Amino acid sequence: MSKITNRRSVLGAVLALPAAAATGSLIAATPAAAAGGVVADAWTDLVLEPGVTAQAGATPQVRLITLADTTYLQARGAITCNLAADTKIATLPAGLKPTWYVRATAPRNNSQGINSCRFEVNTAGAVSIYGGNSGNPITWVQFDSVQTIWR
Repeated sequence: MSKITNRRSVLGAVLALPAAAATGSLIAATPAAAAGGVVADAWTDLVLEPGVTAQAGATPQVRLITLADTTYLQARGAITCNLAADTKIATLPAGLKPTWYVRATAPRNNSQGINSCRFEVNTAGAVSIYGGNSGNPITWVQFDSVQTIWR
């Protein structure tokens, strides 16, 4: 039993060492350096397709955020809809066009045990939702969990 305890103690000490070293350098760093050079663009509204509406107080928006030389697309807001097939729901604001498909998972109405759908942006900037069908339509989608690598 003492060997297991000793192994755990050694493992705990080894795992804690990098954290302690990193904490020391972060404490001494300036706030911008500690944040890793985070650059966040302003939130911009998505251009919604007919039949797709923003939920009250939750306008669908996107922005780019760069952290440690990696850029991410973040989304927020929610829509009300009736999607019985894979459907284009919006277009990205002008100037935001990915170089490849950008995909993430987003919460949707829970129906028949399915509570998420695919959020996808193509290279033309079209935002589509995948997963709805006539037997299990998507009636709302919430975007606050959407964060995916942009480039």
